[in-house]
Amino acid sequence: MKKIKEKTNWLNQTTTAETEVLPRYFKWAWMTRALSLALNILMLGQLTYYCTDMLGMPTALVGTVLLISKLFDGVTDVLVGFVIDRTHTKIGKARPYEFFILFVWGFTVMIFSVPDWSMTGKAVYIFVMYTLINSICATFLNGAEAVYLARSVRSEKNRISVMSFNAAVLIIGMVAFYVAIPQLVKTIGATKPGWTTLTLLFAIPLGLTGMGRFVLCKEVVTDNQAEQGGRTVQKLTVKESLKCIAQNKYLWLITGISFLMNVSYNANGAVENYYFKYIMGDIGLGSIAAAVNIVTPVFMLAFPFLAEKFGAGTIMKYAAMAGVIGPAVRLIGGANMVTILIGVLFQNIGMIPPAFMIAIYIIDCMDYGEWKNGVRVEGMVNSVNSFANKLAQGIAAAAVGLIMGIGGYSGDLAVQSESANLSIVVVYNVLPLVCAALTWILCIPYSRLDKELPVIHKELEEKRKD
Repeated sequence: MKKIKEKTNWLNQTTTAETEVLPRYFKWAWMTRALSLALNILMLGQLTYYCTDMLGMPTALVGTVLLISKLFDGVTDVLVGFVIDRTHTKIGKARPYEFFILFVWGFTVMIFSVPDWSMTGKAVYIFVMYTLINSICATFLNGAEAVYLARSVRSEKNRISVMSFNAAVLIIGMVAFYVAIPQLVKTIGATKPGWTTLTLLFAIPLGLTGMGRFVLCKEVVTDNQAEQGGRTVQKLTVKESLKCIAQNKYLWLITGISFLMNVSYNANGAVENYYFKYIMGDIGLGSIAAAVNIVTPVFMLAFPFLAEKFGAGTIMKYAAMAGVIGPAVRLIGGANMVTILIGVLFQNIGMIPPAFMIAIYIIDCMDYGEWKNGVRVEGMVNSVNSFANKLAQGIAAAAVGLIMGIGGYSGDLAVQSESANLSIVVVYNVLPLVCAALTWILCIPYSRLDKELPVIHKELEEKRKD
């Protein structure tokens, strides 16, 4: 007997979480901005290499500039979270901020087009552009992410399905980027003007594509519906909001996990070109290492089934164990392409849940916070994680600059010293190994939320019916 397909009822205001059926295009539409911002982060991961080998800037100076820029995020993230919680427009609470993806790519083109100024002038220029990209534009995009998802998709099952598909496509897109970028750097990026051209090749199509979510994905949960459902989400002061998130233990655990993952991810991205250029002897080999990750989308497509059976937190805990194995294998194998491929695959499996399913974990933390405190804080909860992620980017950049600076790396040298090569190995293998081990430790207590969520959801549902 043929199975009758359920009729889409997503935009119907009488639809509930239990009856919600999303249109087929929704997953593709939701993915557009996520892919655009993800590839922008990867592009910015090339900034250290651009600054040292194209601009002749010392690694320590570059790392310091990027880290100082991140100090602004502590202020802007809190403010952005507060602004989002207080936003009430005809098109929604989080949706209006999707326009910042256009500014992200505009400023990215500018940061890879540094004028021929003095060393100080270059440092100031990079600081300003990097701050605009991360402290303003990316802060609004990241701060609105989980709020947008929670208000566009009612069903938790549908959210996990959307984010799993989203992650699978993102991984394919990121693998394609990592396969292409070493070759593009060798050709187009061999000169300083070439980097402007290279960035434009990504910026124009990805900036326009990034608006797909805004155009096609509407918010279906309004403020009135949220209030009628027993949620208080928009009347808290900054002090009250901070007090609520301070009491949310699972938010701090997932923030720590996300922070460590981002330190590892960004440090690896920043040092990868150096590793394959000086340790492996051919920067183009980075394309082969990246290609191995084409198999990881299979994991994400299985995530909804695994999460339903074992719990999203438990899946992240076991994935974190794989994340420890990855850099350990690379460290032991040294300049061996086979162990590098195995290590890259395992390391990235460990990163997948906190990297691509973070919105799901953040929404779970929102539910826990509402259950514990009686009020639902949305923007501020998401902003805590957003700040941690961007701070991780700054610390990763600073760590790369500091460690390679201590090792004596110089972009003017065709052959690096033994200590410089050792510093590259430390950033590529040792740093992610430490981060992965700490991530696994934090995943153990976080996974306990899986057992608490059924009770939390049941009690919240009963409360909202009163």
